[in-house]
Amino acid sequence: MKKGFVRTLTAAAILGSLLTGCGSKAASQPEESSGAVQESGAANKDAVKVRILTRFSNPDSVREKYFMDMVAKFQEENPDILLEDVSISDEESHDTLFKTAVAAGDPIEVFNFLGYAANLDYVKNGVITDVSDIIEEDPAWTEHYIDALFAPVDYSDYGVEGIYGLPNAPYGVCCFYNKAIFDEVGLELPETWEDIEAAAPVLIEKGYVPMAFGAKDNYRAGHFLTALSMKYYGDDLKNNLINGETAWNGPETVALIEMMQKWYESGLFGTNNLAYDANGELAKLESGEAAIIFSGSWNIATINEFDNVADIVCKGFPYFASKPEFKDQWMGGPDDFMSMTAKPGDDNYEASVRVLKFFTSQEYWQGLYEVQGGGGTFPVKFDQVIEADPLTTQFNEYYNNAANMIGEIEQFSPMTSLMDTVRTEVTTIFADDRAQDIADRIQETVDAYQAAQ
Repeated sequence: MKKGFVRTLTAAAILGSLLTGCGSKAASQPEESSGAVQESGAANKDAVKVRILTRFSNPDSVREKYFMDMVAKFQEENPDILLEDVSISDEESHDTLFKTAVAAGDPIEVFNFLGYAANLDYVKNGVITDVSDIIEEDPAWTEHYIDALFAPVDYSDYGVEGIYGLPNAPYGVCCFYNKAIFDEVGLELPETWEDIEAAAPVLIEKGYVPMAFGAKDNYRAGHFLTALSMKYYGDDLKNNLINGETAWNGPETVALIEMMQKWYESGLFGTNNLAYDANGELAKLESGEAAIIFSGSWNIATINEFDNVADIVCKGFPYFASKPEFKDQWMGGPDDFMSMTAKPGDDNYEASVRVLKFFTSQEYWQGLYEVQGGGGTFPVKFDQVIEADPLTTQFNEYYNNAANMIGEIEQFSPMTSLMDTVRTEVTTIFADDRAQDIADRIQETVDAYQAAQ
């Protein structure tokens, strides 16, 4: 069993996986459930039904198409199980689907789980299944996994023993630059926020969006706020917000939101941000409309399919020249986890275990590793390393120097609704809301939660 919950991961804990490449997360996806059910399973009236819920439903994404192909492969190889893929790309819709199923007393059997303290209630209430016994019974299943990546699904610090999922991929929030645009306007690729602020007026004058920001997906605001906080405060702000030493409407958080507000108002993020999502960011990068997008290692495989991939350069999330001590502080670490809700004694428990093991097996990761040509971050180590693509190599030049990394700030709070609250409220800067008002509303929500405890 893998134990030892840690709330902050160092880069050293995951360098083993990074040497093999950097990852792909579900960012470029359509907004409907794939609902894939193979005929071979449907034809067997005695097949045991198991549902699987991920955010992988976009056949244009390399990682997601691989998952969809593997659903079909599993069904072909396991006709005694009817595997229903109910994956849905939109994060809010995905979460709502799972919550609705839980409320109805029929939780989806295998699904991707965020982990961290924000999902503690699911664990304490017995919704999520402890898989530590399965791991102990089949040690070969997880022998190649990076142990440190299990930390966010080990809740022993909260008095709950066990392991509640298998990690998907390590990730890091980074930026992608269209170098051809910078060459055209005679600018060097920026490394710092001061550089980007200086370049923005030149890019705007030439008709380019300096940094596309698809605010239609509210998680973009949450990711940006955390990544920005790490470059400005390190993890001090996260720690102080979670332990209550600092209020969400204190000067530290307000200062970050004010930066985002200032950049939006200056045109640095472009216009009509609420009209497009993360897919739109990628489209603007590929079309040459945007000079930069802030994104993550999960999109490297997708960007490698761009017609203009030769023009794209990957760098770390910009740091502040005025805050060099936080240059190597990152938002990143474990991606989400594949978990299950089926329990021993359930009619579909054994079938659910087979599904869980299939989509978290070394063979599954090896296949994805090969499909992505060595690109991507992975939760496992491989015996043979495939030479990585240029974007992966560039990403790792930055990521391998990370001194510290955290997931989204709200993931460390036991207040399960905090993540959506922060994301939704910060997104309102794109509707001309003010930083102090945004922070005040977040703190009011936190205060109400604490008063009810």
